Amino acid sequence: MITSTDVCVVGSGSGGKMVAQELARAGRRVTLVERGLVGGYCPYLACVPAKSLLLSARAGLSWVAARAVRDEASSHRDDSAAAAELTGDGVEVVRGSARRVGPGRVELDDQVVEAGAVVVATGSSPVRPPLPGLDGAPTWTSEDALACPDLPRRLVVLGGGPVAVELAQAFRGLGSEVALVQRGPHLLSGEPPWVGDVVGAALAGDGVAVHTGDPAAEVVDGQRLRLESGVELPFDRLLLATGRRPVTDGLGLADGWLTDAGALRTDARCRVVDGLYAVGDVTGISPYTHTANHQARTVVAELLGRGRDADYSAVPRAVYTDPTVFCVGATSGARSARFEVGDVERATLVGLSRRRDVTGAVELFADEAGVLVGAACVGPDADSWGAELALAVRARLDVELLRHHVRAFPTWSEAIFPALEELGT
Repeated sequence: MITSTDVCVVGSGSGGKMVAQELARAGRRVTLVERGLVGGYCPYLACVPAKSLLLSARAGLSWVAARAVRDEASSHRDDSAAAAELTGDGVEVVRGSARRVGPGRVELDDQVVEAGAVVVATGSSPVRPPLPGLDGAPTWTSEDALACPDLPRRLVVLGGGPVAVELAQAFRGLGSEVALVQRGPHLLSGEPPWVGDVVGAALAGDGVAVHTGDPAAEVVDGQRLRLESGVELPFDRLLLATGRRPVTDGLGLADGWLTDAGALRTDARCRVVDGLYAVGDVTGISPYTHTANHQARTVVAELLGRGRDADYSAVPRAVYTDPTVFCVGATSGARSARFEVGDVERATLVGLSRRRDVTGAVELFADEAGVLVGAACVGPDADSWGAELALAVRARLDVELLRHHVRAFPTWSEAIFPALEELGT
């Protein structure tokens, strides 16, 4: 059977869902194809349950209570409400797999859809490292960890990125014995080294055994992770947080459209070729929900005749550990100045936050013309008070203007000012 539609969206993560919903609301005929959970992983098996567990751990909840809060926050991994919302907006939701079989033609399980435009939003999947002895061991992906019914007594986390550090801190706070193994010398290796070092110290202070610069060598007897140094870490669960890869297999995509990393190569309008677009993790550009949403808005604007380019110069990179990490723009290769968060009116701000363990710093980066090009912030609620820096980077504001911007007292945002002062001298 052959049917026609204006737009066929393959995958319903945040980016795909937004494309489908906004175009349907604008009067376009939209078919959305999803073989998994409608809404993607973020609300059910990623962002939402991860933040729920972190907050529950900080609040001192028991595992049973934290699990109940997590499951409620993630709709008990039931996507019926998300599917009904799309249907209510006029989107045709099809459960199943899709494969491109020609320009504007998508083959579903029992039909072919002819569409004026096809949008690929298939996301990414966990990478399983080639570690000797791994087969048969009780391993978790992050999705497994965020849906688990029981708390492991001993958890070893393999990896040092945002997912690894967030889940290490969450499970430690909820009662597991946790060790984290990062092959490189620093956690959060994509950011300035001090950022990962501050987070690593915080994890260690929470009781996480942090092993950096000591790669995993093998799994022994399905129960212990042996490091290259010879150290052995026993576990009941081994969490593999070693990265993700774009999901492009079986979609009928030409090899020439893919990068070396297997992502769909797109232009500034998120276009792969004429009539074919991609949004979200499958593009390999920036693995964040807010990036997928930005790309979705770009595609919607393009298909509604209001074309605009996607701009990735100021995509926030947040990690929701305690302390929180917020980075944006270029955080290397530019002139920089750094200031310790704890030095900002310590007595007042400690009283404000009711904390005496304030830690973190702000590092700002400027180009030769004095324009702010990047920022790295670590500290309480850095994802909130650092947000002004994302706008500053996006708008290419100069340091002198930012120095004279008035910030409310008493707030953590005051930590930005001394770094600006130093950067401006």
